[in-house]
Formats: sequence, C-alpha cells, structure tokens
Amino acid sequence: MLILKKEIIDLLEKKRFDELSRLSCTPQKLFSILISLSYDKTLTISWRAIEAIGLIAREMSKAEPDLVRNLVGRLLWMIRDESGGIGWSAPEMLGEIVRNNPVLCSDTATIIVSFHDENMLTAGVLRAIGRIGNIHKEFVEFAMPVVRSYLHDAAPLLRGLAAWALGEIGAKWSVDDIQQLTGDKSIISFYEDGDLKNLTVGEIAKRSREKLFRQ
Repeated sequence: MLILKKEIIDLLEKKRFDELSRLSCTPQKLFSILISLSYDKTLTISWRAIEAIGLIAREMSKAEPDLVRNLVGRLLWMIRDESGGIGWSAPEMLGEIVRNNPVLCSDTATIIVSFHDENMLTAGVLRAIGRIGNIHKEFVEFAMPVVRSYLHDAAPLLRGLAAWALGEIGAKWSVDDIQQLTGDKSIISFYEDGDLKNLTVGEIAKRSREKLFRQ
C-alpha cells in the first residue's frame, strides 16, 4: 500500500495523470489513495489528486459505470454529518467527476449546489460549479443566483471563486458585478493548469470580465 501510494504521488508530481489508471491495483484502492491525498488543499498535490479523480472516473466509466456511481455515492456520504467532517474536499471531487462524466452524473450537479450554505463546503461548491459550468453550463445555470450571492462575501476566497465561476459559466449579466471586484487586492490560493497559484481577487475578476466580454 505504501509503495503504491508513493507511485501515485510520483505520477501526480509529474502531472502524468493518464498513467494512474494503468497502475496495478483495484480502482477502489486507487480512488481511496487519491481521496486520502485530497484533504490538505494548501498543497498542490491535493489539487492534482482531485483533478485526477475526475479524469480516471471518465476512463473507468466507459467499461464499468457502476464504479463511478459507487464513487459518487461514497463522496456524497462523506459530505453528510455521519462522516465526521472528512468530506471537506468532496464537492471539488464531485465537480471533477460530473465535468468528466456528464451523461452518467448530470443529476449530481444539483446535489452539489445544495451544500453551498455549509460553511466548510462553500468554496468547494463554487469551485465545482465553475468546473462543471465551463463545459456543461446547462447543469449549473440554475445556480447563478447562488454564485452571485458570494461576490461580496466577507471571505476573499469566496469572492474570488464566485467571480471566477460566473466567468466560467458565461454569466454575461454579471459583468457589472464582477467589475466591482477588479480592485480587490486580497490574495487567495487558486488552482489552475495543474499548479496552485497566489492571485488577487481583482486579478481573477479581471480575467472573468474579459472572458465574458469575449463570449
């Protein structure tokens, strides 16, 4: 188990996501290790594990869709109270799964959004909405008012994620709201393109505004 975990970490560090599903282990064990690596979101490796789960689920769903359905069920269970709070990265993982498995998991998007008012999960829900909405806008379009409500939240992370998510969904009506955040100098950690970066809320807002203008 320890050797397998080291192999997985090595592949994540090298961003070789496509090789993970070819490791000699059961899908259940692979997912378990990736989930265990996802908890500390101050680490780049955790975000890569989250991203990898969605990509692997896409590959496995082609031959064994029940594996993906079971994984979704497991992550939803982790979110609920009886899990003892170990599911704080579950919304992000579910977002990646829905993004990569639209036919199999389209109904899961509504469930993810329903957890937005749980303080420990809000950031993950906003992240999931943006990741899903970038490709499958129709799954999360109903959640635009929810996302908008966080644009002026006291927490910089939520402001930044809300501005980013609206840009990803293509909410053109939100340009004026996002414009108000372009001068926000609060710094947040933001994962994109395989790396964890420090960006200001204003930088994220400017990028979202520009993206909406281009659409």
